Amino acid sequence: MTIHTIEVVCTGSELLLGDTLNTNLAWLGQELAASGTQLVRETCVPDERSAMADALRAALSRSDAVIVIGGLGPTRDDLTRSVAAEILGRELAASEEVAAGIRRFLQGRGLNVPEAAIAAQSEVLVGSEVLANGNGTAPGFWCVADAAILVLLPGPPHEFRAMVRGEVLPRLRPLLVPQFARAEIRVAGIPESQVAAIVEGSMLAGVVPAYCAKPECISVRLEARANDGPLLARVTQRVRRALAPYALPADAATLAAAVGQLLRAQGLTLATAESCTGGGVAAILTDVPGCSDYFEGAVVSYSNRWKRDFLDVPGEILDRFGAVSEETIRSMLDGLATRYGVGCGIAVSGIAGPGGGTPDKPVGLVLIGTAVGPARQVRTLHFRGDRDEVRRRTVFAALNQLRMNLLPQTVHSAAANHQ
Repeated sequence: MTIHTIEVVCTGSELLLGDTLNTNLAWLGQELAASGTQLVRETCVPDERSAMADALRAALSRSDAVIVIGGLGPTRDDLTRSVAAEILGRELAASEEVAAGIRRFLQGRGLNVPEAAIAAQSEVLVGSEVLANGNGTAPGFWCVADAAILVLLPGPPHEFRAMVRGEVLPRLRPLLVPQFARAEIRVAGIPESQVAAIVEGSMLAGVVPAYCAKPECISVRLEARANDGPLLARVTQRVRRALAPYALPADAATLAAAVGQLLRAQGLTLATAESCTGGGVAAILTDVPGCSDYFEGAVVSYSNRWKRDFLDVPGEILDRFGAVSEETIRSMLDGLATRYGVGCGIAVSGIAGPGGGTPDKPVGLVLIGTAVGPARQVRTLHFRGDRDEVRRRTVFAALNQLRMNLLPQTVHSAAANHQ
């Protein structure tokens, strides 16, 4: 059997009600893209038997593999096992081996669960391969149907992702027919239109570009035919050179990781002084494993009193210029350097909204300051969007501003001239 097409059926009324964000779908798409294939369709259905049955029948009739996510728990709205059994014409049977595994999992965590719940989750599809779940109680299933493969997986992301990587992909990859070769370049610091102009002036030689603008960066996806890997590698290298210094390193998965690489390479330490972002810059920095090599900490100085007490911002500066001012930002940076002894600093202050704006300082006004040694840069930016969007964009703008400041001076100067 070979697999050309894969689709997903996600179950759960909570997904359709908006109570739960479906992160599993995006993550699975990325994992499959790394293997040269992509999902052709996704269907989301409520916890309702007929809707689920219709979705499974349709998916199995048109795709080589169908992955069902969710509905394998012990409660009455977990219908995936029984619906799959109905569609495949198979029986459900109790498995003492699965039940024993569930009990061991629960005992190892000091949990007590009714025996009826264990019995519900230990039912297996006869003729299917049971997929081990090391992070939960619901096993998965690998079912070879007449003309397709049906995979049933639990919905909690930490269970789902571990099972995809440990149980599903090793079985799936040998059957996949790669559809493309793909590379990604992440770009920060210039607008999408400028990115596109640079990319499409780089002799793509038949490689097809696509763009996706995100708050953190612009993703440039380069795609070639599955057997054109060497061509894709050459074009990717050429495009990456053309996008320098805005292109993040290939081995930096995030903007924060790219900043961390530069700080570690130069033996520098960093702290943040944050007002409107409420510690958001520090949170992103500490998402990177090993960040303790260079990141010292954060002062979330939301009030003027904390700016005075913990960053030594003079009261007269706050009284005269206000918290959202270049003078205050520079003083916050000075406080980080002198009081906490770090080599680099990020300071942010702004008006995230929805209230608090004035004609002189409207909602969306943000000041970002960065320090590398004695050098200081303060930029005034205006972001559109709601409170979350303003704060999110501020975090990534601050990280990229520091990244550009940390680049070698010749590269930094060339970038400044290019903007």
